[in-house]
Amino acid sequence: MAMKTNKNIKEIVLTSFMLSLILYVISMVFYVDSHINERELEFEKFSKTMAQYNQVLFFTSKILESEVSKYDAIEKENQTLLDNQDSRLQHLNDKDELSNIDIVIESEFHQLVDEMPTILPEEDVMYYRSYISSLTSVDKKDADIEIEQCLAQRNCALEASDRRLLDRILISDPYRNEEGKVFITVSSPIYFKDGIIGDVNIDIYMSRFDGASDVHVDKKVINGVTFYEFIYGNDATDGKFAYTIDFVADNSTVYVYKVPVLSIVYSTFVFFFIIWLVSGFILFRFKELHLNKIELSEAQSNIVQDQMTGLLNRNVLENEDFKNAIKEKSASILAIDGNKLKAINDTYGHHVGDEAIKQIANAMKEVFRDTDYLIRSGGDEFLAVLPGCKQDNATRLAERLKECVGETTFSPYALSVGVSVGVVEMMENEPVESAIRRADENLYKDKQA
Repeated sequence: MAMKTNKNIKEIVLTSFMLSLILYVISMVFYVDSHINERELEFEKFSKTMAQYNQVLFFTSKILESEVSKYDAIEKENQTLLDNQDSRLQHLNDKDELSNIDIVIESEFHQLVDEMPTILPEEDVMYYRSYISSLTSVDKKDADIEIEQCLAQRNCALEASDRRLLDRILISDPYRNEEGKVFITVSSPIYFKDGIIGDVNIDIYMSRFDGASDVHVDKKVINGVTFYEFIYGNDATDGKFAYTIDFVADNSTVYVYKVPVLSIVYSTFVFFFIIWLVSGFILFRFKELHLNKIELSEAQSNIVQDQMTGLLNRNVLENEDFKNAIKEKSASILAIDGNKLKAINDTYGHHVGDEAIKQIANAMKEVFRDTDYLIRSGGDEFLAVLPGCKQDNATRLAERLKECVGETTFSPYALSVGVSVGVVEMMENEPVESAIRRADENLYKDKQA
């Protein structure tokens, strides 16, 4: 019993594991696909925003540059400011007198902002930054910008290489402001007399893109091109096995968005164990119910079954299925009795007598239908109840049974046994016990013959 229980437990564990694995893999395929599609939409939103801002800044800087090109020079008192651009980077907030160029650019910048369709959300800020004075002009009132960040974050046009300036777009590293918010600044320089006098910028608030707070940024510089790997996860190693999307932001900046598949699997692996536990419990309960059903069936069989021969016993006469079969189809009944079994018992012992009884039972199974009720009523006495069978057919079956029993030997002594049979057909509305008594009377006559 213990070995059977252990085998059942192993079978349940193995089956539930395989079932859980299949369900987990199928669910992961759909989940990862949905997750990747979601991240693709996020990155597409970011890349479209970046491309749109690049265009806005490029044309804005060209328009402002066109306006200042009408002037021959910066006002004389401010000429030294242009000659000392590098030193001006450290003092962008000094209160200097504005130049004629700054005044023109500020006026034109605000006119452009007023006429431009609203494309920037509240979090993003567009502004003009002068390198020849302290002027900073923004598109929104009370806009929060940190000009001193420009050199540290690689978006100062004065410090940029010629290669980075070829497409007139500069993109900063991702950085945090004093409030801890993450921004990327996109800039486009404004030229005057072959020198850079300022730039127009947009600060992009990264948290407005869904999932940005869960992105780990890994920076790599290859052949002068900066690659920013946006890895969805808290660990840079998550990007080793990842679905990858890239976007070329400018001629020296590429964004690579990675959706780590293994990280998704790791984060959801507990789901597999939950499925395993639940499926194991369900299978255990089903197995338990199945075993209980088998035990109940066996117990019910034991009530109506003769253990030695495998035939039914007299309890079947009270079974509802039996009663319904007799009521619907009527039946013929054969009363069967072994001949000279007492002599076999006395001569060879009861164990040989039991073999004789089994010989009769086996012959009954061979002659009659599976749907017939074959009953050992006691000792060497048997009944065969044949639903829907007329007496003529039943009589022929009785003769066939006698032949089948007698033609086969049994036991080491090569013994044979015979049977006597009484046959009746039940009359309409006749109780079974009444028909059995009539069959017994015919059996007695057959024995006397």
